[in-house]
Amino acid sequence: MRKMQLVTSLSSAKTRRSFVKEVEKLHGGEEILNCIQCGVCAGSCPTRYSMDYSPTQIIKMIHLGMREEVLSSSAIWTCSTCYTCASRCPRTVDITTLMMSLRTLSLQEKFEHKNTVEAKFHRSFFEIIRKYGRLHEPSLLTSIIDKRNIAKLFHNVAFGLRLWRKGKLQLRPQRIEQSASLREIIERTSEEASR
Repeated sequence: MRKMQLVTSLSSAKTRRSFVKEVEKLHGGEEILNCIQCGVCAGSCPTRYSMDYSPTQIIKMIHLGMREEVLSSSAIWTCSTCYTCASRCPRTVDITTLMMSLRTLSLQEKFEHKNTVEAKFHRSFFEIIRKYGRLHEPSLLTSIIDKRNIAKLFHNVAFGLRLWRKGKLQLRPQRIEQSASLREIIERTSEEASR
């Protein structure tokens, strides 16, 4: 029995270390081990009230090797990237950039997200840019609105019509001239990010 507990402890320690090493390789994760859990990031976060875990807790969960919990957390999607936490951190942990990198990793690994609207927004935004080379707002809106609640789609119709009349909103998506080059850049950077 004791031997089994030791083996479990050793394997969980390896798992913890491997996740910390993985995070250290991410953009923004280089200083993750410098965190002293002071809570300054959580105390200064303007979106903390709507997160399932505070920025301090996310860092602690990374230290504990809680990969699935971190990558499926709504906190990484709720972060508004205001950089308040990073600017106030006494140990120069760039938690904001790390949150963005964790989003990317979460999407690459196809984790289920508790906060599906934000995850759906990021995924749709990226796919529209990849496809057309620029953002097409109506496509983005229709991709993130829940099809069962079509009333939300018509909530801002008057505003959309004003934008359309002024030529600020295109009904059909416009491709940029060198969309193939952009797609190639996106593919190359995606490959580099996943290494």
